[in-house]
Amino acid sequence: MATIRTGASAYLKYEYETSYGTGGTPNKKFGLQDRLTSWTLTHNRIDMPQLDQTTIANYAYGQQSGSLSVGCVLSNPWIFESVFGPPATGSASSGVYPHTFGTTAGNKTMNTLVCEVGYDGDTADIRRVLRGCVVNSLGISTSIGATVDLSIDMTYGKEDAPATSGLSAPTEPTEAFAYTFAHGVIKVGGNTLAQVQDVDITFAQNPSLLYGIGNNQAVSSYRQIFDITGRFRAALLNKNLLEGTLAQIAKNTSGSYEETIGGSPEFELTFQSTSSTVQNEIKITGTGLSPNDLNISGVEPVEPIFEEINWRIKTATVVAKNTQSAAE
Repeated sequence: MATIRTGASAYLKYEYETSYGTGGTPNKKFGLQDRLTSWTLTHNRIDMPQLDQTTIANYAYGQQSGSLSVGCVLSNPWIFESVFGPPATGSASSGVYPHTFGTTAGNKTMNTLVCEVGYDGDTADIRRVLRGCVVNSLGISTSIGATVDLSIDMTYGKEDAPATSGLSAPTEPTEAFAYTFAHGVIKVGGNTLAQVQDVDITFAQNPSLLYGIGNNQAVSSYRQIFDITGRFRAALLNKNLLEGTLAQIAKNTSGSYEETIGGSPEFELTFQSTSSTVQNEIKITGTGLSPNDLNISGVEPVEPIFEEINWRIKTATVVAKNTQSAAE
């Protein structure tokens, strides 16, 4: 009788390619509690009916493409390279190395991944290698009493024939702690927000795969506009966010409106490890913060009043401090 498989019989890992669809030996773990939340492969079949019958006469097959979504708990910074490009690395201080992602105004070249998924089959193991993976969006979210969750949505244009050997789980990075809401700080307009209830930020590359005549698999990819959007909800303590939102739609004494919310930093989201000896840290700093809307809830008896803002920023950098000198 066939045995039903669970996630205990599978693994997932990735690495960055040297060029689209080539190079890279997967050995990186996305994060703790990693999981494939969805995975689809399609060959974009074209149905071909014909005159004098109501049934399909033939099939034609077009572009091969796939999509996969990965979820995990944020435990290392290396996936940021997928949207910002390779980091600039500084020298060690107190046992940690700084890595800065996003040192330019925008990564114009797509950083593609090769992903490997392996699992025990009924009669033989199965190893699938997905090439030319491009990150559509990378999201970070957390709320009270929770871990910092990472979600990655990818598209890929090439896949090798499945193999039955060479299966091995990822071993890098070696750091194994989870970032949590309890060790996070958010600043907006230079002010630290108190009693933050939840926060999320999404980096969207809006990429497209490029196909050519004579090949059913993608040959390259390109990035369109880089969107950085997010949301946070915090206790209503003052009028700072309200004033910043109103200033964006009202003329000031010079006859113009405020383009961004201003302040230094305009936006800063920091998560730190719980280690007592070495403090690992991931800090996201954004410029050009513009609120989309300001929502107030809880104006009723015995309920706390919260304000929620949906926003967009123009550019961002991610500075990570950890005990590894490079993404191994």
